[in-house]
Amino acid sequence: MKRAVGIFFIIQSLLTYLIIDALYAPFKVKDKITMTDMETGVTTVSYSSPSEIHLIYVISIITFILGIYFILTRKRKQELIT
Repeated sequence: MKRAVGIFFIIQSLLTYLIIDALYAPFKVKDKITMTDMETGVTTVSYSSPSEIHLIYVISIITFILGIYFILTRKRKQELIT
């Protein structure tokens, strides 16, 4: 059962990451700041995204690690019996 839950967590976290990454890719974000240095001619572009997006990435990483933990753990009851 733990292995099934672990696989579900891993798939869910990867899909969440891909969906959030696709929705908030830099070319789709409206807030774009462009700065040009007049001496060197270097142009820098920065994009801003909502701060909640970073929280979703952190939650997705934690869920991925939890899924790996569930897959790699073994049943301790069986080890104690033998």
